Amino acid sequence: MKNRIACIIILLLAVVGVRAQGELEVKDVSQPNDVYSSFDNEGAVMVRCHQSIPLKFSSTMDKTAEPYKVEQEGTDNIYYIEFPTGSRYRGRVLNIMANGYVTQHFELELKPKQLVTLQVTDPNALVDAGCYREHRNKGTMELRNMNYQEARNQFLLANDCSDADTTENNKNIQLVDSILYHRQKADAAYRLLDYLEAARHYEEVIMLNPYDTYAARRDEMSRKSFGEECETVYSQAEAYFSEKELAKARELYQRIVDKGCSKQFAATERINAINSLLNAKKTHSRVFTYEWSKNTPLGIHYGRYNMKKVGGFIMFSLNNKLFDAARNDCHYGEEKFPEANLAFGWTVKIASPVWIFFGPGVTAKAYYGEYNKDAYPKKGFGAEEFSLLNLTKMGKDLADLSLPFKDVPKTYEDGWTHNNTAIAVSPVVGITLKYSYFALRATYQYRWAVQKEQQDFIKKSAFSIGVGVAF
Repeated sequence: MKNRIACIIILLLAVVGVRAQGELEVKDVSQPNDVYSSFDNEGAVMVRCHQSIPLKFSSTMDKTAEPYKVEQEGTDNIYYIEFPTGSRYRGRVLNIMANGYVTQHFELELKPKQLVTLQVTDPNALVDAGCYREHRNKGTMELRNMNYQEARNQFLLANDCSDADTTENNKNIQLVDSILYHRQKADAAYRLLDYLEAARHYEEVIMLNPYDTYAARRDEMSRKSFGEECETVYSQAEAYFSEKELAKARELYQRIVDKGCSKQFAATERINAINSLLNAKKTHSRVFTYEWSKNTPLGIHYGRYNMKKVGGFIMFSLNNKLFDAARNDCHYGEEKFPEANLAFGWTVKIASPVWIFFGPGVTAKAYYGEYNKDAYPKKGFGAEEFSLLNLTKMGKDLADLSLPFKDVPKTYEDGWTHNNTAIAVSPVVGITLKYSYFALRATYQYRWAVQKEQQDFIKKSAFSIGVGVAF
């Protein structure tokens, strides 16, 4: 009988003890696009709870469930816990524990890279809480509901309580004041269409109170409007740039940079290009000249002759025999041969108005006759040499070698018209005089024949002069 009475007393005490403990409420507030970044296939849980209720965790399938990071955000503590995932962890239960509260059990089916967010609260926080805790908890609830002025009033009332935690309460008041300050600044900037400034302050509000849906919505709208504004300004700047209205374009590109738009780096490149173009126009750094030399009288040159930095140039010259060669209207007896030159390189200022230039080049000179790479033209290409042409080397037979070219049968014409080309590497160096809108150039070209036997034919050097405009 005595044992039965003792058991009943023990059970009654256990029931009273359980009822004396509070019960936490756990809500899954995860967002569909939440992702946890990890090197492998881990998942994670983020638990939010008011800082007055410290939490501990355990797992039914893991040796430990210690948070790898704990942050304080507003009045909440945020716990981050990483877990392995996979089929072997199906049925995992996360145990959430706090002193004075019944342990809560949450079934946790984690997928790789998944982030689950839990909100832990005490639904009975205002029952028998005492003066200070009652007003503090009411203020916290109003804070979450974005009723900031009422939250501030509750925190002020909490200060008058005899059991007030002054340090904690002053932080809560300061938190509300900071939120009100940034909300006011954000709304004012939004009304003035200063979306970047508005977004900056709305972001501050969200950091102080993650439950502020108004600030989150306005922050998203501000960033969207800011992006659209940047795109509009950039498109207008591009239009001015394409229309060569460089001053207007530069002003808009500078706005892109000053505002910190996503295309600020592209805008900076455009600004540098515009400055270079405007400076080149001001100093007439671009030079275009007609180039003449003895064997290639048809030539052009274009270059940049900058006042400070190194520029570049390109030049090309040829003779009219090149057009004859294109029509197969040439023969062995020609005294002038098709020739073309190409060169490019760098320009450097010495002292106004003198620039030097230098760079690599190539020369091509064509000749006609035996299609034999070991037979090269000789000096003197007149009628006598033409009449003594030995067609036998080409496997041809012509009874009368004294026939004029126009009387040679068509079957033998290839012997006089087949094209061979001599190539030379032709670096150039020269000097340019540029003053105002006028330019004068002198170029020396050294020629190094790729095949030694062709050196006399292609010549060792050439000289050209150029006259043109600077703009």
